[in-house]
Amino acid sequence: MIANRKKEILLKELDLNLDDKTIERLDQWEEIFKQYNSHTNLMSQNDIQVLFEKHVFDSLAIYKWDEFKKHKKILDVGCGGGFPSVILAICFMDKKIIANDSRIKKINFIKEIKEKLNLNNLEILYSRIEEAPNQDVDLIVSRAVGKMIDVWDLSKKHLKKNGKFLIYKAKLSDDEIKMFQKKYPKSNFEIIPYRLPLDETYERNLIILN
Repeated sequence: MIANRKKEILLKELDLNLDDKTIERLDQWEEIFKQYNSHTNLMSQNDIQVLFEKHVFDSLAIYKWDEFKKHKKILDVGCGGGFPSVILAICFMDKKIIANDSRIKKINFIKEIKEKLNLNNLEILYSRIEEAPNQDVDLIVSRAVGKMIDVWDLSKKHLKKNGKFLIYKAKLSDDEIKMFQKKYPKSNFEIIPYRLPLDETYERNLIILN
């Protein structure tokens, strides 16, 4: 997808106005990602065809949450190929982003991206999240990892007091909500729906634990 088209979509759908230098970094990242994926499987070939629409845009949809702008130290639990951690690090250089994963294949790719794009605001945490030393962050995010309660239980120790926890999901099921509120009766959720810029309807949600 051409750079101007990316800018237009982000501005129209997320009210996110990225400068040309940032868009250029995203284009460089995309080239590296596709080249790396050709020999080390990070993503299916079908998803590679919609890399921006399905994965970059989805990562940046957090911008729809007004409170995101104030958080400066963010931990991405189970970052995989770098969604959302690497994308956030590229687009928000004023934020410190910690990319966590326990799979060396994923971590090796994140290391390469950090070096090639000179992402000094990106830190890499190779560990099971429950075994990692306290990261003292004000926001934990997670995308496509698992049940919300499981991610929360394993990672909550890394949050500062009054920190926030946000998960990207297609849907938070009633069973998940009941399970969470059974264990944490005072919990409630803010849910921000959005759609990916694809021809077919692809609904997603930002789910914030309050």
